[in-house]
Amino acid sequence: MSKLRSVLVGTALAGALAAGIAAAPAQAATAATASAASTASTASASQAEYTKHWFSGYSDFGRGESRGERSEYRGYWYYSGGRYYFDIDARDHDRDRQNTYVDFSWHDNGGWHTRRFSTGGRSEWKFNISARGGFDGFRTHIGEGNNRDFDWGNYYNHSF
Repeated sequence: MSKLRSVLVGTALAGALAAGIAAAPAQAATAATASAASTASTASASQAEYTKHWFSGYSDFGRGESRGERSEYRGYWYYSGGRYYFDIDARDHDRDRQNTYVDFSWHDNGGWHTRRFSTGGRSEWKFNISARGGFDGFRTHIGEGNNRDFDWGNYYNHSF
């Protein structure tokens, strides 16, 4: 019985659609074209909105450490809906009981602001910043050490 009902409903819908197109062919063609253009525009806008931009860096290395024992970070950012979204993953490769610090500094209409993240092994941080305040770039900096001595790496600047 449900197959017969499905066939009847499908036939009724097809008939209504055919009657509507026959009654107003110009309007139907215009609506179909506008709908297709809207769908294509939305698809290309959403692809452009979520393009990931990667960045990374390494700490310097101190006495008794090799390049392989440096701390590192890797992250990406993307823009969506008036906000910049960030995801940063940091790793401390040695077991020397020192923390790894990632300084994330951004610039907007109010000047420079810094947010510091730290980990003793591996951590990931996700956050976002509004573009409304004139956000126009950021820089990252990674170091390893304790309160008195850090092996800071280079600053990496990123502007839009």
